[in-house]
Amino acid sequence: MRLAIRTAVIATMGVAALGLGTSPSLAHGGDGGGYGGGGYGGVRAASYINPDNGMPTENPDVEDNSSCARPDQEDRQQLSDRGATNRNVHNDACFLGRKGEKKNGPASFQSSGVGHISACPDPDAGGREYSKLSDTDGDGRMDLCFQSSYQRTGKAGDLEFHARLNNDSKPGTQYVVWCADADRDGCRDERVKDDIRIEWTKKG
Repeated sequence: MRLAIRTAVIATMGVAALGLGTSPSLAHGGDGGGYGGGGYGGVRAASYINPDNGMPTENPDVEDNSSCARPDQEDRQQLSDRGATNRNVHNDACFLGRKGEKKNGPASFQSSGVGHISACPDPDAGGREYSKLSDTDGDGRMDLCFQSSYQRTGKAGDLEFHARLNNDSKPGTQYVVWCADADRDGCRDERVKDDIRIEWTKKG
């Protein structure tokens, strides 16, 4: 299902105004067009649901061409089997420049409503970049996935951010916001962000 893209567009704002790149460990200036190094004309966030075509988790409710350029941001998904992740949802995201080029910088996926974040992969599979999955409200469900960089592994999916979402218990709506997050505390205080929505049901 398609939703209108709800992106925050940043026009001619400096890095300091966004809180991006203020820590050397989180800045990526000079790395494929990263945020570090002053102002830029316009950067927007684009979050989408990946249909996982050809995978065991292939999602028929998501458009085949869903991508950062053409994001499908709404999904109707049957609950996973109890204790399993067999119907988890693949959420990908990008920072895009004026010409659609992919940018880099620290970012977070933040979940609310039902469900949880079931996977928050390391961006470079054991290199200097890192990810952190946490339960910010103490309810036993992981709701915040911070990643210091986009994926850089030499495999499919590079230059994008990735997370997996799952629900094996309670039907309802899961909202997931993705944002630039240099201070690593979630998306509520951020300007560059986008979101998706999953309607989890007992039956598909």
